[in-house]
Amino acid sequence: MRDRAQLGMAMLLISEAVFFFLLILACANFQALPRLYVFSGSILTALLLAGSVSMWRKWRWATVALGVVFLVGLVGTSFAMLTAVHGLFVLAGVIAIGVVPVSAIRTMALYWYFFTAVWVVIFVVARQL
Repeated sequence: MRDRAQLGMAMLLISEAVFFFLLILACANFQALPRLYVFSGSILTALLLAGSVSMWRKWRWATVALGVVFLVGLVGTSFAMLTAVHGLFVLAGVIAIGVVPVSAIRTMALYWYFFTAVWVVIFVVARQL
């Protein structure tokens, strides 16, 4: 059953990769990228990376807490559609990690790692000095 859940998650994440690739491309094309300053963006990136480490260590509630702090920090950045959409997916991940059974944490880790990687791409593309 676990393999089927991970396959399902992988299929979801493949579709999300296409979605975010096209969304980032559209934002770049229409010059609608968010303005992420290096300092605040680095802190937000560190929060998600720390959340990924805690997820790898199977520290569920630390991941949830770091995700919530990321979302609070994201609200403090300049609003942009790209960061808002990503924030909604992180919010969904925080809720899911908090409610799924322990047996599904490994599958949810794939989701968390993916959206951490998406954030790193957004930060690299949209950072401002």
